[in-house]
Amino acid sequence: MTKFITGNELGEAVYNIIWDAKDTLMIVSPYIKLDDYFKKLFDKHANNPKLNLIIVFGKNQNDVKKSMSKDDFDYFKKFLNVSVIYVPTLHAKYYGNESKGVTTSINLYDYSFKNNIEFGVYSEYKLLDNFTNSVDNTAWQTCMELAHNNEAVFIKRPVFEKKLLSSLLGKNYVKSDILHDTTDRFYSGEFIYRLAGKTTVISDFPDEIELGAVSSVRPTRDEVLKKSRDSKFNSGYCIRTGKVIPFNPKKPYSEDAYKSWSRYGNPFYQEKYCHKTGKKSDGKTCMSNPIL
Repeated sequence: MTKFITGNELGEAVYNIIWDAKDTLMIVSPYIKLDDYFKKLFDKHANNPKLNLIIVFGKNQNDVKKSMSKDDFDYFKKFLNVSVIYVPTLHAKYYGNESKGVTTSINLYDYSFKNNIEFGVYSEYKLLDNFTNSVDNTAWQTCMELAHNNEAVFIKRPVFEKKLLSSLLGKNYVKSDILHDTTDRFYSGEFIYRLAGKTTVISDFPDEIELGAVSSVRPTRDEVLKKSRDSKFNSGYCIRTGKVIPFNPKKPYSEDAYKSWSRYGNPFYQEKYCHKTGKKSDGKTCMSNPIL
């Protein structure tokens, strides 16, 4: 079933999608601002390790707190099975769970729900819809691709202990582990200097963790040493302060130093450090030539 909705009906649809989720809750919104009512809806799932909460937001690369405040980001960190993804070019909005969803104009922003005129197309799914090319299924799959193909900022996964007769008795939830967290760097502004190359994505992490499980494949010495060398290579230095930042000759400043440099924007202004080595440059480095 698919229908056009607006006004209170749209608001109620989004509220119900959040409240009724059982397996997966997908939130795609460039801007997120939570009031007490939204938190009340999400809180229903705060202690449920079986619910997979996926938050996709974006915009404001130079000041991401305008898209989602640090307080709201930290609120989502308390959930037991959560992924937070950043998409800088995101403008679409979608809310969905395993049984219903809405493609809409409305951000997950308290002001929008109280004051704006917004539209949406609401859909309810059936089990067989997963095997069709319906509009509903296409919307869900498109949002899943967004979540899986863009930068993961925070990943937290549940840890389960298998019972002796796991096929019959299931498994016990033990705790949740944070597997990936670049929040501090993200909100400090350094995240925008991320190196080009392999992006950290959801598929780099398991859906859940088995207590006591370890890799059954022994790593080779070359693999471990290569990762160590790559890690060192990926580090650079701010040419004005000497602070460690991601290596990127096109962006050789820390956030604060860049703001200071951008007041005049002189690409030949003499700086103090080499971007690659961190050694003092005695004025021989600059924006246009950051490496000795």
